[in-house]
Amino acid sequence: MSVKFNLMKTKIKSYNIEPARGQALLKFQGRIFPKSMDLFEAETVEEIKQKNQNLDLRDKQKELNADFKNLLLQGDALSACAYLKSKDIKIDLVYIDPPFASGANYAKKVYLRNGDKTKFENDDSSIGEEIMYGDIWQKEDYLNWLYERLLAIRDVMSEKASIYVHLDWHIGAYAKVLLDEVFGEENFVNEIIWSYTGPSSATDTFAKKHDTIFFYSKSENKNFNLQYIKHVSGLHNTGQVFGDNNKDEDAVRGKEETGKKLEDWWIDIFAGERYRNELQGYSTQKPEKLLERIIKASSDEGMIVADFFSGSGTTAKVADDLGRKFIACDIGINAIETTRDRLVKAGASFDILKIKDGVRLFRNPAQTTQKIFSLIDGFRPRAELELSEFWDGGIADANGNFEPVKFIGIDKKLTKELLGAVLEEIYTLEDSETGTSKVKIICAFKDLEIDQSYVNKEIKEDKKTLIEVELVSLDDLLAEKRDLLFAEDSAGIEIKKEGSKRKVKIKKYFSPYLKTKIDEYNAKKVKKDNLFEKDGTKTVKISDNGLELIESVQFDTELKKNGVWTSNLALEDKAEIKAKIKGVYELPISKFKIKIRNIAGDEIIINSEEIKKNDY
Repeated sequence: MSVKFNLMKTKIKSYNIEPARGQALLKFQGRIFPKSMDLFEAETVEEIKQKNQNLDLRDKQKELNADFKNLLLQGDALSACAYLKSKDIKIDLVYIDPPFASGANYAKKVYLRNGDKTKFENDDSSIGEEIMYGDIWQKEDYLNWLYERLLAIRDVMSEKASIYVHLDWHIGAYAKVLLDEVFGEENFVNEIIWSYTGPSSATDTFAKKHDTIFFYSKSENKNFNLQYIKHVSGLHNTGQVFGDNNKDEDAVRGKEETGKKLEDWWIDIFAGERYRNELQGYSTQKPEKLLERIIKASSDEGMIVADFFSGSGTTAKVADDLGRKFIACDIGINAIETTRDRLVKAGASFDILKIKDGVRLFRNPAQTTQKIFSLIDGFRPRAELELSEFWDGGIADANGNFEPVKFIGIDKKLTKELLGAVLEEIYTLEDSETGTSKVKIICAFKDLEIDQSYVNKEIKEDKKTLIEVELVSLDDLLAEKRDLLFAEDSAGIEIKKEGSKRKVKIKKYFSPYLKTKIDEYNAKKVKKDNLFEKDGTKTVKISDNGLELIESVQFDTELKKNGVWTSNLALEDKAEIKAKIKGVYELPISKFKIKIRNIAGDEIIINSEEIKKNDY
């Protein structure tokens, strides 16, 4: 893996956040009203240039945003908005599908790329799962988190822009009130119900089979194209929709016998696309038809469409298909990689930028936090200690007693306002029966004014508790163990000269992380079955060359002076499930860089000049 664990943030400046337009309707303990967002340096890490196959769609308005370059941003939504604000980029349509506060971790299976040669008990080549993102929140934390990002997103929307916020029953009612505050109740347009069907294990309730999409505008002067849907008999529609700017508009506009105006309940879009093999089951993927409908309704060709929780990249892909510009943002590297590959396959051109806003990251915040806690001596998760959702777990003291731990998070900063909210929650322990006498607040980043003496002063002035609150730096807590977060992969590569060309062979690949994951997979099988099968079907072994651990191989043959990676797309080699990489490649030049991505999403980059030139 090429990233390093770095707890320093390089803040350039801060932008004031415009207060919410509506009154504060939602009141709860620890409610925070943010006033600024920090701007950090952004580094271009890859440029993708392709002849756009959808160019003919843009003839009518080819001058609209003609100089804008599509963007794929790795970073938190808040940091991404600050970056867009610094570039004076205004968005015409926002669709976000943020975490639903569902109380679950969302995972993606990890598959060996071995051409399906190894036998597996489940016959799917998987060696377990990787958490894509954690959706386990204390409700108040979630609402503060969402509110801050909604304010930041509104600040980078154009005056004619709209936003669609996709949620479900877990948190939707609360989010609706926040949206009223941020955008103003007068700018609420629709509550859209997306209804779908599928299997359910519910026996004592009605099966929950719909999501809610809240549609708000920035102002009354919003961009909107009325959509039509075909009349059909029976309950379900065909799913064929026409828009005012579509080729089919003449067939339906004003002809109710042919088409009807689209209403705010959608029952004609199948939800099962997320399970298709092409994207390997990205847990929360939404159908392209859903985004097609939204993008057609609230944007025109050439306009800028943004998704700040892009996941598998559906919004960006559909926006590009429809002749719009796109901005896709996600904090997790797996989401960035999935989106990148999907957009390359679709023929899109775009830049990938990494916002340097702190620890970046062991794939995503959920996995980073999980691994950090695994490295802390004496740590136990909250479930084992029967603590409330506010706490992350506990750390054993010298007497074996566990001190409750609140981790502020990798992608958050401990501000005075946030500290006040955390202390109020700690004060509730005073009258509880836990017998807690000491707690820890762990943070990676904090305001400079906050230290242990400041915490002590606040507690003394509040006069609400005798509990000792210790402020702990994550950097100090991990100490020399920090490097264990990022154990680098390694590759053995040989180059053979053949005339003016070079033949490149990957002879060996090894990933310490995947070795550990496979060992854990095998151990579970042995413990479960208490035996090894003679033919090895119960266990997985890494081959001598380890190439089954590789998902994709890319080459940069341009070697730009600014160091920005530019893939030679003709040389890209990606192994889908039940396939394997080629492992041998013919290059037209002698100097290049090779990027190898493993099946968990970690990448290493090797310069050809670092490779020993041996024949093989």
